[in-house]
Parts: sequence; structure tokens; C-alpha cells
Amino acid sequence: MSYQCYYCDHEAEKVRFVTFYTTDSEHDEPLCDTCYGEWLESLKG
Repeated sequence: MSYQCYYCDHEAEKVRFVTFYTTDSEHDEPLCDTCYGEWLESLKG
């Protein structure tokens, strides 16, 4: 089963789901390994 990455729109077999929170809700989105790594780096500041 393949997924489409939330950020780069590429299809990937392995993804990691990340929860995004908005004012009124939360939703899980799939990120490919590359985008997930970039997302983690952005959390470091």
C-alpha cells in the first residue's frame, strides 16, 4: 500500500504519520522519510 506525502505529494510505501493541531481540531497526515526528517529538524529551531 502506498501513501501520498502531505508535503511533497510524492507517493511512498513507508510513511510516518504526524498529528497537526489547529484551533478546533487535529488531523494525522502522512510524511515520507525525507519530509519527516525535515519536519523534525524544523522543530529543533
